[in-house]
Amino acid sequence: MTMSDEQITTMHVILAEYHRKLAKQASLSVLRDYHANLAQRFADEAVQIPRRAATLARFLEREKETMRQLDRDASNDFR
Repeated sequence: MTMSDEQITTMHVILAEYHRKLAKQASLSVLRDYHANLAQRFADEAVQIPRRAATLARFLEREKETMRQLDRDASNDFR
């Protein structure tokens, strides 16, 4: 089963919240830092997912257009 971009974003947000909670509960500073850093990385990734999906969609559309143009050019060469 494939996850949608929204589901992946939601998963990253939940993981960020979870690691923030662990960071607050940690008694050792190294664990606090680890969980705080991981939470920030998940939060940053959650923000990037929709942007990456939009970039990929534009890239795929541009690739389709290029292929259509190449097909048109090739068919014109044979006429």
